Amino acid sequence: MRLLLVHPSCLMFSEIYLRLEPLGLELVAEVARRAGHDVRIVDLQVFKAADYFHELDTWRPHAVGFSLNYLANIPEVVDLAKVSRSLSRECFLFAGGHSASFTAKEILEHSEGALDCIVRGEAEEAILPLLEAVANDRAAITQLPGVISQHGDGLPPQLIHTLDDIHPARD
Repeated sequence: MRLLLVHPSCLMFSEIYLRLEPLGLELVAEVARRAGHDVRIVDLQVFKAADYFHELDTWRPHAVGFSLNYLANIPEVVDLAKVSRSLSRECFLFAGGHSASFTAKEILEHSEGALDCIVRGEAEEAILPLLEAVANDRAAITQLPGVISQHGDGLPPQLIHTLDDIHPARD
């Protein structure tokens, strides 16, 4: 499966002096790659939204995951998801990250159906079952640990047993 992971742009006025490595997405990318998925990351701290939409159009990912570690990025991600949904009806769109974990229902509401689900907790544990459900039975996402959708809440999130087994996909 082709998985595109997206880190939102810099927070207001910080692009001059602060860019943060998308470490969470790099870890999720490594887990998905180990399972045989084709993964790319678009870091909007470096690239522009047009670059993301170009990837969406030319590479045609099966799933797109947005990182939401800061509340200030929620409007940007919701807007990206809405445009993405209008351009690619079949693509599975989801978000995760610290801020998404505790504002999941509000984000889903504001996305107006553009986001298929929110992944709460450790996405490194959730990504493989989620991609499996996307490929085989999208209705099954409502039963997955850490996943919240418009159709219901899954089981509680699972924690990573050890971070020593995963190294970020920094390429």
